[in-house]
Amino acid sequence: MLNPGLWTLDLGQCFSLMTTRVDSDARIHGLRAVELENDWLRVSILPGVGAKIYDLVWKPTGRNFLWHNPRISPQPYPVESNFDNYWCGGWDEGFPTCDECDFGGEHYPNLGELRSLSWTVESVTQQSDGAAARLSASGPISPVRAEKTVTLSALMPAIRMRYDISHVGTLPLDFIWGTHPALEPTPGMVLRLPAKTGIVGQSSDPSLGVPGQRYSWPALMTANGQQDMSRVQGRESKIFCGHYATDLEAGWYAVEDSGTGQGILLTFPLDKCPYLWMWLVYGGWRGYHHVIVEPWTSYPVHLAEAVKQQTSRRLDPGQTFSVEVQATIYARPETWQEALQRLT
Repeated sequence: MLNPGLWTLDLGQCFSLMTTRVDSDARIHGLRAVELENDWLRVSILPGVGAKIYDLVWKPTGRNFLWHNPRISPQPYPVESNFDNYWCGGWDEGFPTCDECDFGGEHYPNLGELRSLSWTVESVTQQSDGAAARLSASGPISPVRAEKTVTLSALMPAIRMRYDISHVGTLPLDFIWGTHPALEPTPGMVLRLPAKTGIVGQSSDPSLGVPGQRYSWPALMTANGQQDMSRVQGRESKIFCGHYATDLEAGWYAVEDSGTGQGILLTFPLDKCPYLWMWLVYGGWRGYHHVIVEPWTSYPVHLAEAVKQQTSRRLDPGQTFSVEVQATIYARPETWQEALQRLT
């Protein structure tokens, strides 16, 4: 295996040492998985469960940055089901809503209609600069064709996810879109967000604010004093919240373990995803412990309400919504600033 810091050298000099590997028929919990691997990362995708990314493993330490549900294994489930009751963890996407809602004569389940479908693996390719998997699915409720392409670079510890949603129907389609990576918390984890404003959406405890409360990120004023929302809490806190981060100054965020210096940094197009929804569970919701920071096109993450707030998106027949998200892993002595530079 390469030294994890090798990518900082002249890539032209060390390219011949770098490799990728693909396995288009791996197995995870009895389900088909597509695996992409380079010298730093191993990524697994589950086509049969919404084409979610189930594993994002940092090979130098073996750490999986994605949270896995300790009680629910990956499995197919009906479109109309409650996502939370089948949620195995990993990295999903939401379309055309996040919160369950009724809109335009249709009922949309939480996280939308594509997260439980069996996606078709269109291609798995391996080239000198990386490996890629392209998958597709058609909407069971909305007249759309969705394509998702996950690319793992051979040159650096980075993945790229491109999402294309094409309208194949006859009438205008209102929607919101977001990406939903569930991260495994560690002691000393911090959220680095280039946000000016936080908004409390949900809160199980006064220490996490009052719904509707706005504050200057990350300093939340509560009845018990100031709370630093950038500091991740332990399971023993037995609380949870959902907050928005708005007035973003740039399209990125990082979640970092301040003790080890390991972190994940994600970039997204700010013009398409100007809001972050943070679902922070510290033991108080179903006993889980996870951190989810989600770029979204709209506020709030409820299609019907977003339409009222005029933040939703619209596709006319024949149009395609396209968005690209990148993620990279970094570790000390590298900083998040240096990790950001290689994705920009």
